Amino acid sequence: MQMSDYALAQLANERLAHAREVAARRALVRSLPRRESLPIRLGGVLVALGRRLRAEPAAQRATS
Repeated sequence: MQMSDYALAQLANERLAHAREVAARRALVRSLPRRESLPIRLGGVLVALGRRLRAEPAAQRATS
């Protein structure tokens, strides 16, 4: 089946419009501030807490 020039141009325009929509949506997502998930944030807090506990003098920890 052979397409007319008009039908081929319409198809190309539709695909181009779709590609532009996808690109705009991706650009919008990239522009949003990136948020870490809860498990990642919780892990970071636990690591920081562990480092802080390890850094305290032993005598102070024993009295707590």
